[in-house]
Amino acid sequence: MRRKLYAMLLIFAAASMTTSCGTSFEADESTVYITKEGNVIGADIEDFNEEYYDEEELEAYITESIEDYVASNGDGSLELDRFQIESSKEDGVTAQLYLNYATYIDYALFNDVTMFAGTVSEARSEGYPFDQAFKMAAEGEASGSTSAEELLEDEQIRVIVIGDETVVKVDGEIQAVSDGNAEVTGKNTARVHYDVEDEQAQPAYILYK
Repeated sequence: MRRKLYAMLLIFAAASMTTSCGTSFEADESTVYITKEGNVIGADIEDFNEEYYDEEELEAYITESIEDYVASNGDGSLELDRFQIESSKEDGVTAQLYLNYATYIDYALFNDVTMFAGTVSEARSEGYPFDQAFKMAAEGEASGSTSAEELLEDEQIRVIVIGDETVVKVDGEIQAVSDGNAEVTGKNTARVHYDVEDEQAQPAYILYK
């Protein structure tokens, strides 16, 4: 679904509407933020230089997409936080769409991607393997590769599993990320590399506490 929203933004990049539920989360690029309460905030940030738009059609599409999802999945499952357009001579037009998801399941369903957020044992019970190599993290930087088996036995460790090209932000400090498809970019952020056109692409694992 998010890719459909991107397509609409490509066409209607100069439209503008704003709504807010008070979140202080801000992002400079597309980011998935998993809060300590287990909610998910998705920030879709796209830069455009197209000048073709229809504000009413864009607003109607976003509203209809959210309403359709809520009708099938319950009140509060998805909410529009805000949609805004920023423009400058240097950067052109930037479209910023923030959506609030009740759970990681709502994010996965609405965007048609793989996603899990919870404990290691919960992830294993859902069928997610932990047989790949991991890159350990320390002070917001990668610090070598390991099987991370000892880390996985720590009951305080939580894991994000995600198949999406995005930045992931967590409420905590990242301890390790899967090798080859994720990189540590800060104490609580990691960049995930995922080619949606590649049928062999594997979701990334982010371990944190």
